Amino acid sequence: MNILYLVIIFIFIAASFLFFAFLIYRLPKSQQQKCIEGEIVFVFIDKNTCFRHFLETVILRNKVVTLADNNTAFYVSANDYKKLWEVSPHKLSTIGNTYKLRLITTTLLFGGYGLSTVENMTEIDKKPIIVK
Repeated sequence: MNILYLVIIFIFIAASFLFFAFLIYRLPKSQQQKCIEGEIVFVFIDKNTCFRHFLETVILRNKVVTLADNNTAFYVSANDYKKLWEVSPHKLSTIGNTYKLRLITTTLLFGGYGLSTVENMTEIDKKPIIVK
């Protein structure tokens, strides 16, 4: 019976931790949306190991988008992310084009940005930034 109580307490603590983490990474500073524009950086291997990265990518199945202007990670839905990779970055490199994105996001109360949406994606004549 003691083991059952320990398992229940462990599950309660884990669920509470995930709930508070989700709340911290979704609680907006204000309801005002922010528009951020920049050239996309194609990252093949992401070495980020923070808990938010784990929560967003593994548990919530969102993807990371990095812009060249500010080296900040923006999390977007998997559907928006697929639009960015319709053409291979290496093929874009041979063509000499890349994408400029306009993201709509909100600032979070505890820092960073909330889940972003891709509002506009335009192709520009510039060599893409590819990071391995």
